Amino acid sequence: MKLTSTSKPLAFFTKQKPSAMLSTTLILSLPLITLAAPIASDLKPWEISTLSTHSPSGRSGNAPYSSLFVTITDPNTIPLGKTRYGEAAFPPSTANCTARWNSYAGEDPFGQIIPCEVENFNSGRWTMEIQKANATGNGASATRDFKLRFGLEESMILDDGIVSKRFFGTGGFAVGDNLGIVCGGSGVCSTWLKEERRPWLVVQEVRDTRCLVGVCQGV
Repeated sequence: MKLTSTSKPLAFFTKQKPSAMLSTTLILSLPLITLAAPIASDLKPWEISTLSTHSPSGRSGNAPYSSLFVTITDPNTIPLGKTRYGEAAFPPSTANCTARWNSYAGEDPFGQIIPCEVENFNSGRWTMEIQKANATGNGASATRDFKLRFGLEESMILDDGIVSKRFFGTGGFAVGDNLGIVCGGSGVCSTWLKEERRPWLVVQEVRDTRCLVGVCQGV
């Protein structure tokens, strides 16, 4: 499939070597054309290897912050086709996602898009969003009963353009199911993804494929 941006071909791609650095300002100023993308049925699910939360005691002399930490991995190598320098592909990637909030001050952790940190400069951009759930029947809790929606945007410079794919996937977590819990006498509580439930698999879908710049061949 050939994806083409509606903007005119850029001199950057026709007169210079594709290895040249791209200006962030240039890329952000160009129109983004959303194109239909086939759903990849052969993708391996994302893997959550670590998930933990912390709820404070609320006692004087202690910090008021709740927190949630996740490590997620995309194990897939996604081919993009041949370039002048050989085969191109989106590589596997791992991200660490952390949320911290002060519920005593009325901060709401739900519905916030949180950027994650990646372990490799070649990796895409991961995000995490905490969503409400009620698997326990006790109401939504961002530390005991919640969903996590992950997003991954992968982009790659090809010969005459930049192609980008966006993926999304959601997983549910609850005490009594896949989360363990321990609480101290002070009221402080911690939860974690049970060892026997690791890795927790998150089935992702391709949201769209976009040609950000120029002409994207073979994607």
